[in-house]
Amino acid sequence: MNYLIIILFSVFLSLLAVLITIKEKRRKKKYKDFPSYPTYPLIGNLSLLSFSLNGFLRKMAKVILPYRRLLFWVCHEPVMFLWKHDDIITVSNQCNNRDLHHFVDEWIGFGIISAKPEDEWKKSRKVLNPAFTSEMTARYVEVFKKRSLAIVDWIKPAADSGKIIDIFQLAMKNNIYIIVENTTGVAMQNMGDKGKEYGDVMEEATFAILERIITPWLHPRFMYNAYLKLTGKIKTVNKFHDLPAKILKSRLNEYRNKSGSSFEDADSKTIIDLVIKGGVHESGFTETRMKDELLHIIIAAIETTSLTISSILLMLAIHQDVQQKVYEEVAEVFRGGNTLTPDHLMEGLKYLEQVVHETIRRYSPVSFTTRRLRKDTTLKDNTVIPSGTQVVYCLHFANNDPELYENPQIWDPERFSEEAVQKRPKGSFMAFGSGPRSCIGIKYSLQSIKTQLTYILYNYHVSTNVTELREDQLEMDLNIRSKIGYPIKFTRRQP
Repeated sequence: MNYLIIILFSVFLSLLAVLITIKEKRRKKKYKDFPSYPTYPLIGNLSLLSFSLNGFLRKMAKVILPYRRLLFWVCHEPVMFLWKHDDIITVSNQCNNRDLHHFVDEWIGFGIISAKPEDEWKKSRKVLNPAFTSEMTARYVEVFKKRSLAIVDWIKPAADSGKIIDIFQLAMKNNIYIIVENTTGVAMQNMGDKGKEYGDVMEEATFAILERIITPWLHPRFMYNAYLKLTGKIKTVNKFHDLPAKILKSRLNEYRNKSGSSFEDADSKTIIDLVIKGGVHESGFTETRMKDELLHIIIAAIETTSLTISSILLMLAIHQDVQQKVYEEVAEVFRGGNTLTPDHLMEGLKYLEQVVHETIRRYSPVSFTTRRLRKDTTLKDNTVIPSGTQVVYCLHFANNDPELYENPQIWDPERFSEEAVQKRPKGSFMAFGSGPRSCIGIKYSLQSIKTQLTYILYNYHVSTNVTELREDQLEMDLNIRSKIGYPIKFTRRQP
């Protein structure tokens, strides 16, 4: 009997292998016109990335950059890597579907970043749009200013001691405070080390998501869930969801405890009120979905903003001439006792904005994003990418394309002067994606970054022992970050 079971099981596996082989041959025939590397059974092309995040950016560059478009097989799944801006714009304008193969569900749930069908993404966008209008963003500026003064105070001990510090952790902590207060309307003054703790959890989450993508045996959900439990990482997942869950629960309890109050009566002064108010009118918008939307706002508003601020300060510390120009522009805002206003952030501080854009271009905080094609998509040269293809936009490579930016690895804010921008194709600069599904909070992020930098640079001169930040000093998970950190020496400026 045991022999019969073994024989039947062997026959089953053989038939399954034959069916998978036939299916893969048919699929590969659809992509015969696209360059690709030799594949291996079960793992596809993942061996090219060595199943490791060590040196991941360098490995990605070696694999992708020789080709304008590259067909890459993640196990048996065809993935099209694109890094030329016109290809990315064409695809993003034709497709709003996103599918990350459920690689991120355990970590970030189901919200505006990971909503897969277009109709679900539209629900998320409808609920969150009111939180990012010009009127609401202007309200957030007061919190930006208050927290900018706080980080100025946090820097004082390092400035007085003359020590070089890595500014990233302070930036992360401050941006957690900012998003929590703008989300809830309540200041987190007694947060203590929780800001740093949540920042550490966020860094671990971005690492773990990419780790799963490049590790074939972690793709099946049951395997990954077992892995999370066995390694204890399930505790990190729970911590990641804990902050938005507590924020939502607290606010919902407030409304439920108010006699005669309803969710529709939300006063719309904070992000959480707007999510609740919008969510109750959308079918399928459960409390879990609301919590996930908050989590996505927190993700988008903290790490990318903190990385950008840290990179800018490091670049200004290296490039003293640029720092002086920024300081003169910033000092003009405060001359005569003036205060920073939303108008300054929207219409003024033009040179600082050039610095911000050039830093995002050179050290793209978002390394890649994805789409799932719902129909055959024709590119400008009449090449057709088949329906159902998973497409990955390599934003870091797109923003460092030598066809768009001469000597792209040189950091130069003059690339974003009005004259220089007009010479480049429209849409060539991809700060946070492209097309209708680009980041909903671009305006929020830019105003937060500019406000914090304005106060820091008005109060401190920055210097560093680093002479440059080269490509080989960068590392990549879901974001691009410096392997050497962001070492800054702060010196108080005279009023």
